[in-house]
Amino acid sequence: MLKIKALIEGVWHDSLAYTPAVRSALANSSTNGFHDRVTADGSSGFAAKRGRYHLYVSYACPWAHRTILYRRLKRLENAMSLSVLHPRWAGPGGWRFADSDLSTVDHAGGRRFLYDVYRAALPDYTGRVTVPVLWDRQRETIVNNESREIMRMLNSAFDAWGDASVDFYPRAMRPAIDGLNAWLIPAVCQGVYRAGFADSQAAHERAVRTLFESLDELEARLARQPYLLGNRVTESDWHLFPTLCRFDAVYVGALKCNLRRLIDYPALSAYARRLHEIPGVAETVRFKHIKAHYYDALGEIDPTIVASGPAVDYRTDRIVAAGAAGAPSEAFRREVLDLHAFLEGWLKGSVKDNGAGPWRLREALAEDFTVVHPSGVREDKPGVVQNFAAAYATRPDGYALQISDLSLRPLGSRMYLASYRESHRGEPGRARISTALLRQVPDGERIEWVFLQETVLPEQSSGAVAQQTAAVNA
Repeated sequence: MLKIKALIEGVWHDSLAYTPAVRSALANSSTNGFHDRVTADGSSGFAAKRGRYHLYVSYACPWAHRTILYRRLKRLENAMSLSVLHPRWAGPGGWRFADSDLSTVDHAGGRRFLYDVYRAALPDYTGRVTVPVLWDRQRETIVNNESREIMRMLNSAFDAWGDASVDFYPRAMRPAIDGLNAWLIPAVCQGVYRAGFADSQAAHERAVRTLFESLDELEARLARQPYLLGNRVTESDWHLFPTLCRFDAVYVGALKCNLRRLIDYPALSAYARRLHEIPGVAETVRFKHIKAHYYDALGEIDPTIVASGPAVDYRTDRIVAAGAAGAPSEAFRREVLDLHAFLEGWLKGSVKDNGAGPWRLREALAEDFTVVHPSGVREDKPGVVQNFAAAYATRPDGYALQISDLSLRPLGSRMYLASYRESHRGEPGRARISTALLRQVPDGERIEWVFLQETVLPEQSSGAVAQQTAAVNA
């Protein structure tokens, strides 16, 4: 039977059998969780004040990571102190403090274990002992241990001491953020744990299927726009980012979420990089902490459950799971289709760019990219991006883009030759065959376009064009 760590009526248990009785006690406890709020005006009983509150976190935990991000991006380091738990969680005390390169001492109370913090706040506490924890130094109690609620507090309650211009929960977007979060958090952020901590093979397979269907939806969304809700980073993006940056490092292996990897999703991978490059974010991502934690002896993962993936037959390099997209060829196929879907959306005005132009095109092309147009004229990357944006600065009415008869041929060394039929702006009586060379960059996280040859052909039947495409690939 699986073992858990928890406080039961103030008594610490480091290896508690997860029986139905224990499950019920944890679910029904009136002391399970802290949900008070800090407010700027103090109307909640907890008034925002510089130096009054302390944050307990672990860089390994995605839930705590979200609050670390907010503290950094809102520039609250001088307003709120921080203690870091050691990522090695499997010892008898669970989350512990230590003066080491992976952790700190308890700067607020000098305690040895996080469960001591919980007992200091509520001596008869029943429940899991988790991070993050927002501690009130003045009243010597826990204010809140729910990451979503702490994020909201950090977003606005401490603006007198932080960067008030940074707002990840703008009033006009709150319905959209709340609506997206209602799906995103259970489906993806919690979905990886439903897969990893499943108590049966059937439950694991259901969880994996739901998780990757959700990632497929996010891939399609992010092929059309830079962030989850358009051109602005919001709270929803900071819910997703800590999950994505852990995905290939630990979720694929330790939690058996290996149907596909993040690097098999071009748009999701590019999106994660965009967020990572925001000043201040990279320093919050600490893989040494993450790996040390997830490859510790967590004890709650059933070793008899067989992972569902990867969804590829290496003998044929074909996808074997219905609807899956894990083989290299499928990743390249999706890059071709997603880039063209973005271009169509940009031309129609459904993808907003705030003056940034066709950003997805700029990201997709290699620095040494060359295109040969039907006229024989060659153009490099800067010219392609600039001329495309200039040519379509006014969105054409009735624009339609069609991609069909896509064929891929592996060339080795992470290279693929793609050929497809393409029509732009409904050009009557004419069809274009595009032949592109794509490569996977050395770090394996991105696919880029290296070369494109365009050929204009007389309009033909689909079958005839397919034969032409096959001939180009031969």
